Amino acid sequence: MAPDALALALDAVPLGDDPRRPADHNARLVAEAVLATPCREAPDGTGLLPYAARGLEPVDGGRRWLFSPDERLRWSDGVPLRAGDLVAGIRDGAARDRQAGRFLAEGDAAAAELPDGRVEVRTGGAAGFLPALLTLPRFAPLRPGSEAVLGPYAPDGTGPDGGPRFRRHPHAAGGGALPERLEFPVVPGPAEAVAAFRAGRVQATPRTGFDVADAERYAGDPALVTVPVSVFTGLEFGRRAPAVRRDPDLRAALAAALDPEALAAGTGGLLEAAPAPVAALLGGGPARPGGQGRRAGTGPGPAEVREVRAAYGGGPLEVVHADSVPDGTVVEGICARLREAFGLDVRPRALPRAACVRAAATGDHALLYAPASAGFPHPAALLGPWAPGGRSGRAAGFSDTTFTRLFDEACRTTGDAEAGAWLAAEERWLALLPRVPLFRVRAHYLADPRVRAAGMTASGIIPPLGFGAVAAHR
Repeated sequence: MAPDALALALDAVPLGDDPRRPADHNARLVAEAVLATPCREAPDGTGLLPYAARGLEPVDGGRRWLFSPDERLRWSDGVPLRAGDLVAGIRDGAARDRQAGRFLAEGDAAAAELPDGRVEVRTGGAAGFLPALLTLPRFAPLRPGSEAVLGPYAPDGTGPDGGPRFRRHPHAAGGGALPERLEFPVVPGPAEAVAAFRAGRVQATPRTGFDVADAERYAGDPALVTVPVSVFTGLEFGRRAPAVRRDPDLRAALAAALDPEALAAGTGGLLEAAPAPVAALLGGGPARPGGQGRRAGTGPGPAEVREVRAAYGGGPLEVVHADSVPDGTVVEGICARLREAFGLDVRPRALPRAACVRAAATGDHALLYAPASAGFPHPAALLGPWAPGGRSGRAAGFSDTTFTRLFDEACRTTGDAEAGAWLAAEERWLALLPRVPLFRVRAHYLADPRVRAAGMTASGIIPPLGFGAVAAHR
């Protein structure tokens, strides 16, 4: 590895060929090298920072937002960033991704260049979370017909393992303070990644590649970084047990059998209890009622045990999960607790990740242990998929007028009352949700001082702009 280069190991080749629409976490990490979104996440997880947009301000209670392009930014061909580039990027993102785009006005009304050179973004209603939404790669500035990039690094081929390589372009923000080369070698397996790190071939191991044994083995290592990220996991109720999927009391009984804190304690710190994801994202504690006024983990009553047993029938109950770490270890613990509480024959069933994604989309399972990622750093990213028009709500047949009202009120709320509004919406969501939220993922990886100095965002991204601190650690 050249002195003026950094290599961040990936556990697999990034999925997708469009950095504006990364298909997995590896692709999202790589996208940061070539894009400059209107806003970006702070590397310490504390908030947002301006990037391609400056002076962002709400108008009409958040129905419109105004900002200016940061014309100090230049594309890799030397052309300055213009307002039209931001307009094109936001329109493209809104049109091609209706899950995120539904929060914006339709068609070209989503964004426009004003006579004074500023950009106006119009939301579909009041959206106080627009700055967080604009951290998504799909809303990055766009120059149709140009292959120039606005982020600090331009593509420079791939390595023999298929991992992408980048080179700092001459007009990059951050200039010479950034390393000249940024590489993402693919190193499957934590043992191989740690060996590459010890040998200096990579400066960071994959962010979520450790199993429980690895987390315990490296717990005292001075190079270990562990950070909570906005990925939450839990149990989803599927179509193979329709009675439980439909009945909130049965779901609450099953949730009451599971103690997230006790289960998380067996993961070596890879997971932390988060039965209320929005509260966790806002910095609140993990505890919440488990239904019917009880706290999670208090256990179901005798009548509920009989009802749950009847709903799941006499055959084996499979808990489907991805064949990746640490899912298998966690699901073993969940199955053991459900066997103990209900006397059911509960078994884990590992599937390839792609099959798990299909099962989640179709509901073709009885119970599924699956992640739910907050794609942008705001409670709206967790609750929005369940609001009208959201993908999760459609897939599960979830609809509730009270939740919709509370969600809409939270979208309109800003200032000191905002957190309370989102917590009220979450409380209703948790009471009805065909899912048992359990944990928040903690990234665990080894990193050299240069990478540690860059920090990590709440979305689990190591921001390339943070590598400007490299010089201080040479």
